[in-house]
Amino acid sequence: MKLKKCLPIAVALLSVCLFSTTAMAASAQDQVPAAAKSATNPVDSEIDMKHTKKKLYKRCKNCHGKKGNGKTAAAKDMDVKPPNWTGSGSKLTDGELYWVIMHGSKDTEMVGYENHKKKKKRLSSDEAWTLVHYIRAFAK
Repeated sequence: MKLKKCLPIAVALLSVCLFSTTAMAASAQDQVPAAAKSATNPVDSEIDMKHTKKKLYKRCKNCHGKKGNGKTAAAKDMDVKPPNWTGSGSKLTDGELYWVIMHGSKDTEMVGYENHKKKKKRLSSDEAWTLVHYIRAFAK
C-alpha cells in the first residue's frame, strides 16, 4: 500500500486505541458505588509515614512507584497505566480511593486487598484508609 492509503488507517487505529485506554482508565471511578464515593476517612491524618511506607505501601510501589508517579518498569507493559499521584494528585475522592484499594479496578492490573487470595496481603479497613492518607501526601 502507498503511504497516502496507510495513513488514514493508522490514524483510525491509533484513535481507537487511545479512546479504549481512556475509557478503561475512567472505568475505575465508574465502578465505585455512589455511597462509597462520598465516604470520609475515619483514620487520623497524622499517620506514621515511615511505618506506612514500609508495611503498607510496599505492595503498591511496584506499579505506582516509590514516589507515587506511576512510572515503573511494571507499568510500561500495562494497557491502563497506574495513576500519577504527584502534583495535582488523584482525581478520586477519598471514598473512591478506599474502594479501589479494597476491591480493585476491573479491566486493570489493580487487585483488591480486602479479600486478596494471599491472606498476608489482605488489608484491614483502617490500613486501607491509612493508605489513602499516604497517597494524598504524594501531591503535597
